[in-house]
Amino acid sequence: MFEKISFPEHEYESIQNYLNKLGYCYTTRVYKEVGKYKVGGFYTAPWGDVLKIDEVKTYRKVSERPFYDEMSNDEKAEIRRYSENIGLPYEFIKFSKA
Repeated sequence: MFEKISFPEHEYESIQNYLNKLGYCYTTRVYKEVGKYKVGGFYTAPWGDVLKIDEVKTYRKVSERPFYDEMSNDEKAEIRRYSENIGLPYEFIKFSKA
């Protein structure tokens, strides 16, 4: 049994589409989840897939994040709220189906 990885429910379909189309997807982790997911680790998604962590990169400023220009202002503000504004790093994680 693998540890679980969580995602907002409204993102499930989008994540599954990326995984099926590209074979990988990305997520951002802040605050208490920083350091939780390890490269090479396997985790169970809420919809039942087993996901493998392929890459973890740590950033301190939201503007450093890959695909920054594709993010909504709400997404940028949310990451800043739990990382940059309080002096904590955040992680940008690439994962794929195991």
